[in-house]
Amino acid sequence: MNWWWLLLVSLSLLWVLPMYGAHRTQMPAVFFVAVAVLWAVLFVFVEPLYDWGTNLLRKLGWPRLADFRDRLKPKVLAPARIALLLAAAISLAFAVL
Repeated sequence: MNWWWLLLVSLSLLWVLPMYGAHRTQMPAVFFVAVAVLWAVLFVFVEPLYDWGTNLLRKLGWPRLADFRDRLKPKVLAPARIALLLAAAISLAFAVL
């Protein structure tokens, strides 16, 4: 089993805690919608952002770390996308509450 699924999905489920805190402070629904849109935009651009970070490591002179990221890319991107969608769904759920 790919342990990235367990790690990233559990971290995204922990997003309930800060959203609950914001809900208790009576943040307006627009805040929760804006946070959900942020997660959705990150979902759309997750692969280019990952590649940008890898290329930045190469430019900074860390090619071994960049190569390591290239090897991890297929294992990490799918769980990261699902985690971002879960965080967006949690934020939207608090917008409705």
